[in-house]
Amino acid sequence: MNYTDKEKKGIDKVENMNKFFDKVLMPTIGVLAIITLIAFITGKLMDKFGGGQPSGSSEILQNSSADSDLMSLRAELLAGYEDNSEAFAAYGYEPAEGYVQDLALCKYVDEELVIYQFKDSVLGEFTILKYEPSQTSSGDAPYDVLSLTVSSEKLMTVTVSGDDLDCSVAFTSTDFSTYMEDDREEYEKMMKAVSLDELKSLYDIFEADINNLARSCGVS
Repeated sequence: MNYTDKEKKGIDKVENMNKFFDKVLMPTIGVLAIITLIAFITGKLMDKFGGGQPSGSSEILQNSSADSDLMSLRAELLAGYEDNSEAFAAYGYEPAEGYVQDLALCKYVDEELVIYQFKDSVLGEFTILKYEPSQTSSGDAPYDVLSLTVSSEKLMTVTVSGDDLDCSVAFTSTDFSTYMEDDREEYEKMMKAVSLDELKSLYDIFEADINNLARSCGVS
């Protein structure tokens, strides 16, 4: 069947959105369900048997608290989107079309990086940073797309894809020091193509973006 140029662009857009959903959103949904179940079971065990704070864990708890505050701030911002839509737009966020979530926003940071903010009645809030290095900056980069999905301080899904690479790892700490045991093979494959500094840099961008958006909306 022969298509016009306009129809071809529409088809390409739909196909790209489908690939994005299959490779990023679907793995996140599945892993989030698992993490939620693990957290529920762990909480029940702690309630039943108790347990003291491990020696030397105060710094870890402080970092966890800061990350938790950041997630709460994101939730507050997205919950107040209707009242602050102009501030969101001034900061660069616009509604993203084609998604089934209750709220879907995106901001094009530059030609290589896009940040998506989602609010969903089932999954809650999650952010996706999608980085596609250009030929100029990538050089011989071993991947075409690096994506970080921040669901909570205990769940960050990293997806990497390229000509000979397609893997996804669920990390369970914001410093990317721990990940789900079932992802060990995927982790080892991924870290041959991506450095820890790259992952931390993406998370730093996420953190700065939320804090700057809060200032833009007058939320402290």
